[in-house]
Amino acid sequence: MFYLAEFAALAVCWLFYCELYWMVQRKVSKACSREYIRKRTKTLADRLFFTQLSAKSHLGFLYYANVAAFTVLVMLTALHLLTGWIGVMQGFIRVLTTLTVLLLGCVAISGSSASMEYLCTNLDIVSRKKIHALQVVSFLSYVILTLLYLYFAWAYVI
Repeated sequence: MFYLAEFAALAVCWLFYCELYWMVQRKVSKACSREYIRKRTKTLADRLFFTQLSAKSHLGFLYYANVAAFTVLVMLTALHLLTGWIGVMQGFIRVLTTLTVLLLGCVAISGSSASMEYLCTNLDIVSRKKIHALQVVSFLSYVILTLLYLYFAWAYVI
């Protein structure tokens, strides 16, 4: 059961990473045109991290946070796939996953309002009331998702 539950937790971590990636992507798209981005992002690494565009779009800390979060998630996924079924490693994996969920969850919660506004703009939702309602739903869903993980991961340990 632990093994499958940690897969669900990894899915939540990847969802939170997507929110961080969208924050970086929005910042790059505000600073650079689509054609400029298309010319500079030829490889998968450039599309994930926007290495060649980080200076022009003034990513700064977001660039390093994006690279670090992706690296940590890939390593955590590999660790879980390779050693998650070993009973001794379960506590260690649970602690690492909890730290990752908390760090990425805080980023996702803080960026959820802006990303929902950006999404509504692209979907041509212009009603301020609807946008605000969707922002609240997005914020609460990330908070509830983080708290549910913490409850289910640690409620039976203590």
